[in-house]
Amino acid sequence: MPRKAREKMNFGTYLIQQTCILDKKIFESDNDREEFLKIIEDKKKQFNFKIYGYCLADDRKYKLIIYDNGSDISKIMKSINISLAYFTKDRGKIFKERYKSTLIKTPEILEDIINNLHSHDHCCEFNFDKAKELIDCDIYFTPDGSKTEKFLYKDNFTNEICIKINPNCKNTANCIRNIDQGKEVLKTIADKYNVSIDEFLSDKKLRNEELLNFRKITTLSLKDIGLLFGGLTESAICKIISRNNEVKK
Repeated sequence: MPRKAREKMNFGTYLIQQTCILDKKIFESDNDREEFLKIIEDKKKQFNFKIYGYCLADDRKYKLIIYDNGSDISKIMKSINISLAYFTKDRGKIFKERYKSTLIKTPEILEDIINNLHSHDHCCEFNFDKAKELIDCDIYFTPDGSKTEKFLYKDNFTNEICIKINPNCKNTANCIRNIDQGKEVLKTIADKYNVSIDEFLSDKKLRNEELLNFRKITTLSLKDIGLLFGGLTESAICKIISRNNEVKK
């Protein structure tokens, strides 16, 4: 029986759940949890995704809330689990089933999932200091005059609600949604500087500046953006974005 296709979208937010084989453990000690967080930290730098929450309370499973930020969630998870499997290789195979993913479609659903994640008796955010570094979502309480307070989760860099469809396109009517549209825009950019596309792409400073601008008006994946901008890898694009974010700080 063929596997059911995962529900995915460009710039999607997902609840990820991975369980190990029945007689195995993913986390045999808190040291294992520390190593897993290091893996997540490394993969964030590689793929530029964001973490909106996680739970490592169960020895046999982990849960992540990931905003892919334009990267492919399948590639992100494959890379995470390969690194985790390598770390636990002395225990033999630990995963039998592939990870489960649920596309989170509204801020309200995200709020419910985060609440459920933190309803455990154990602290899901193992190592609170590391959690403050890894989690890209802060809680903002918004009193509404009733006995209870509602709250939203906001990106701690952009201060925008943590889940938003096509977040890099403020004007969705003019959003670049496919490669052909991207090529047309690239030609327009080159014409603006009165150079050929090859000359434009060879000027790294100019290329990087326009790449950052381009990313704000497209729902294309980092892979597709890389192809348009001279065959850059997703990792190279992430480095360009990270350097820009550091300058802004």
